[in-house]
Amino acid sequence: MTTKRVSFTREDAAYHSFCGLACVGWLYQKIKDSFFLILGTHTCAHFLQNTMGVMIFARPRFGVALIEETDLSKPQPELHALIEEIKADHHPSVIFMLSSCTPDVMKVEFQGLADSLSTPELPVLFVPASGLEYTFSQAEDSVLQALIPFCPVAPPEDRRIVFLGSVNDAIADDFLAEAARLELPVAGFLPANHFRDLPPIGPGTVLAPLQPYLAKVANRLANEREATVLSSLFPFGPDGTRAFWEDLAAQFGKQVDLSEREARAWERIREHTDVLRGKKIFFTADNLLELPLARFVKNAGAIVQECSSTYINRRFHARELEALDGVHLVEQPNFDRQLRDIEADPPDLIISTMGTTNPLIGTGHVAKWSTEFAFMPIHGWTG
Repeated sequence: MTTKRVSFTREDAAYHSFCGLACVGWLYQKIKDSFFLILGTHTCAHFLQNTMGVMIFARPRFGVALIEETDLSKPQPELHALIEEIKADHHPSVIFMLSSCTPDVMKVEFQGLADSLSTPELPVLFVPASGLEYTFSQAEDSVLQALIPFCPVAPPEDRRIVFLGSVNDAIADDFLAEAARLELPVAGFLPANHFRDLPPIGPGTVLAPLQPYLAKVANRLANEREATVLSSLFPFGPDGTRAFWEDLAAQFGKQVDLSEREARAWERIREHTDVLRGKKIFFTADNLLELPLARFVKNAGAIVQECSSTYINRRFHARELEALDGVHLVEQPNFDRQLRDIEADPPDLIISTMGTTNPLIGTGHVAKWSTEFAFMPIHGWTG
């Protein structure tokens, strides 16, 4: 038996990715008793206001503590009064304090600042989210790592599933229903809907990652809690969803065949996949959803000219890489080189970043914001 090795290149060049603060847009809605406090500049505030300003009827539980030029001479920002205001207005169970680019450059000591503001009644947790180091989806990984100490330690005999990654309540309900149908025991989700309801995690826990950008928190839970991380396709598309549930059932000694379920799912979306069949699709790097999305459209009959991503983890993404055998994969691509390739052999569709999609459309290409996929309910059989 030979082991298939899937290769990808790494260009280590400048690429265009979205700000890590964008994760607030879905996480403050998922963790319903939380508040997200960003330590940043007017640019950060403008970004959040414009990106999430569409939710005008919601009472957002996030805010920006502005860093001014005069703050450069101070050792640490004074935030105690702001924390008291947040407590009075929103009554959170936890406050996440997110870093941004400017305070990172200023060398603000975030961990010490968070510790000084934290109390047993209201933890203030530091979350690295600077765009200098994280794409916008990877910042969720940082939030989940901050939650690890607050997850109860499960005993070895507690052998249950913890779904890893934020999905909306409708998708979460679908996953719970499917687990019940397959008679698989579930401990919960990380993150949970409420800070006090975090699932127990221990040596018997099977972590089932729902998102492809959570490699670091999965690795930490494997090392610190001895949890088992499911190695499978991510549950995007009928092909990924089938593999996900069959592999998850196998962790509990169950052999299930979901081939008919997969066939029915493909048939339900056939009018859409017929449009994709034979089309050339080019993925530029942005949100770390590129690998499973490229695998899905490949299996739907499309031609993936290139699939690039800002970060590829050989272990965490192993099954997706295997499924993409033969596809040109690039980690941290050079966007200038990609533009030259696009002009030389124009794709039928480009999945690109928010900053580059409109210019591509302006030069005559058909392009789609990759950002939107991070906010769409595209998981599982119903997604």
